[in-house]
Amino acid sequence: MLRFVLTAAVFSLFALALPAGGGSPAIADDTVFRCGAESVSVGDSRYTVQKICGKPSRSESVAKTSKEKKQKQPKGSTSTSSSGKVQKWYYDRGYGDFVYVLTFEKDVLKKIEKSGRGR
Repeated sequence: MLRFVLTAAVFSLFALALPAGGGSPAIADDTVFRCGAESVSVGDSRYTVQKICGKPSRSESVAKTSKEKKQKQPKGSTSTSSSGKVQKWYYDRGYGDFVYVLTFEKDVLKKIEKSGRGR
């Protein structure tokens, strides 16, 4: 009986030491991108990102899908401004690290993703 109580106590202490979520990694990779000693996060402007991280390895502009446009624009709207475009910046951190893709909409950082390994 004493062995059972001690085992239960050890497992309880171990369970308390684990982070919430069962030991899975934090979602920080999706909201924060580290550039040297500083970092940028979702919601920062393109200007801020370039000031902190420098120019991306490459960038591209892509139009939103028609489904996304329909959800964002009010009925009857015929806006043709560049606000419907999405810009993706790629930061290649080199061999052994990931390529990070930063997605901007209306000059605001909306998403940070990992994409393959760097060169």
